[in-house]
Parts: sequence; structure tokens; C-alpha cells
Amino acid sequence: MPGKLLLLTVILATGLFGEVHAAGQAGSRAEIQRLVVAEARNIGVAADLALAVAQAESNFKPNVVSHKGARGVMQIMPRTAWEEYGITPDQLWQPRINVRLGLHFLKRLLRRYRGRVDLALSFYNGGSAVGDLPAARIIPATHSYVRKVQGLRLDYQRQVRLGSYK
Repeated sequence: MPGKLLLLTVILATGLFGEVHAAGQAGSRAEIQRLVVAEARNIGVAADLALAVAQAESNFKPNVVSHKGARGVMQIMPRTAWEEYGITPDQLWQPRINVRLGLHFLKRLLRRYRGRVDLALSFYNGGSAVGDLPAARIIPATHSYVRKVQGLRLDYQRQVRLGSYK
């Protein structure tokens, strides 16, 4: 529990509840992309990876709900948001909160798997069946997701280098 409290404190201290669009005013695709890049830079996640995950998860649409109930740009499960971060399901509709939460979670997974992007992506998409190092493995059901995000990431690397998202 102390770890969760510390993480929540860090998220709040970094402005998780900063100004966001009101419900129903989600923002354009370009605005969401700029938000993803800005949050990625603030949190310390590679912007190209953040953009690739956001595109794979929702195609930058903040009002999307998956068949399993995941919400928003980064497709966060309400239960995970509440149990891990104290974020209510309704708050997940706010793009800034959703993106920031998703990127904090992704960063946590990247640390857990010592920078192994493939394992972090598999967990992000499929959950804890990835396991722990050194025995961690990509969940078979997530292979296509991992490949998709890695392909999108290559596309975004060039765009980010060229300064397309300032």
C-alpha cells in the first residue's frame, strides 16, 4: 500500500488533475497527438513509443470503449485505474488524465522488464500472464499487438525526429 500511495502522490504532484477538455470536448487527433508527446516527454517515455501505443489502443480517440471496458486514448481498465491509482472511471474520459495514467503505467512496466519493450507491451495489452524476469515471456495472444506497436513506433520515430510534434 505505501507504494501505491507514493505513486499517487507523485502523479498528483506532477499535475495529473491539470486543465483538461470538458466532457464532450475531446480535442482533435492532432491535439491528442501533441498531448501524448508532451506527456511522454514529461514522464520519461519515448514519444514514438507513446504515440504508437495510443494509436494501437484507440487511434487517438478519447471516447473509445473496448469490448472489455477499457476507456479512452490509452484504453485504461476502470478497475486498474481505481485500484492502482485512485482514478475514477469517469476521470478516464479526460484525455490528459487517461494519457498520463497510461504512460505512467507503461513506464512502470518498462522498469519492471528492464527496458524490454516487447514484454512491457505484452503486459500492457494482456496483463500479468507475462510473468516476472528472468522467466517473463510475451503472452501468445499479444504477439500481433506487440508487432503492431513496434511497427507503428518505427513510423513515429522519423516523424518525432523531424519535429512533427512540437
